[in-house]
Amino acid sequence: MNDIVKNRKDILEKALKSIETYMQVKDDVLDNDFVQLLGDSSKIVRFLRGSSELILRKKFESFLKGFSLNEKPTEAQLERLIKYIDDEAKAEFIADTFSKILLSKSSKACLIMGSILNSVVEDSEDLTHAHLISINALMNFYDMDIKNYKFILSLFKEQNNAMDKGKLKNLSLSHILKEIKENKLDKTSVVITLEKSVSHQLLFRDMKVEVDVDPDADFTDTETIEYFSLTSSGILLESYLDRCY
Repeated sequence: MNDIVKNRKDILEKALKSIETYMQVKDDVLDNDFVQLLGDSSKIVRFLRGSSELILRKKFESFLKGFSLNEKPTEAQLERLIKYIDDEAKAEFIADTFSKILLSKSSKACLIMGSILNSVVEDSEDLTHAHLISINALMNFYDMDIKNYKFILSLFKEQNNAMDKGKLKNLSLSHILKEIKENKLDKTSVVITLEKSVSHQLLFRDMKVEVDVDPDADFTDTETIEYFSLTSSGILLESYLDRCY
């Protein structure tokens, strides 16, 4: 069993070396003598370092779980990851994904990132703008955001099921707020996720002016209605949420 763990560790180290071959980045900060001295002399720093290591280990384990589709990652999978890194652009993408995993705010998000990377590497999917946007959004999602985003997606599914096949329905803000109330959810929390989804390009926001003309009156009523629609990145992330959960 220890040999298996050692082999996987060796392969991951090969992957990092493969990235370094193209990226040629040196970690001057961690090699700094002052930083090492501070870490050795301060109990607080040592405690924080140990806590951080545990958190990072959990995040990376979640990533590996998603990358291997809920099974233990095989050496063959990790070898394919190494073979995938054959130019600077791919090395930068893998390194950037690893960075986002370590900086992420949710272990669930790390699992989904792993699943995305699995598709790119295992299924030879072309790396698209949608992949990059989805991974970047996940880095900034908390567990609660993932839960709320799944709820928002469920509203889109309900709307789409009521329409002709292949058509995507816009959701009005008033409809979303109504569903939040009926499902007894935290309004502030869901709206925060809604705003995050817009800022991270998972959703488009659109304003439409509806005019109500009364022939018996000398005036017309106008109302500005806020609508949301899924972007290609939002749709892609939906497919990975379905895959992972």
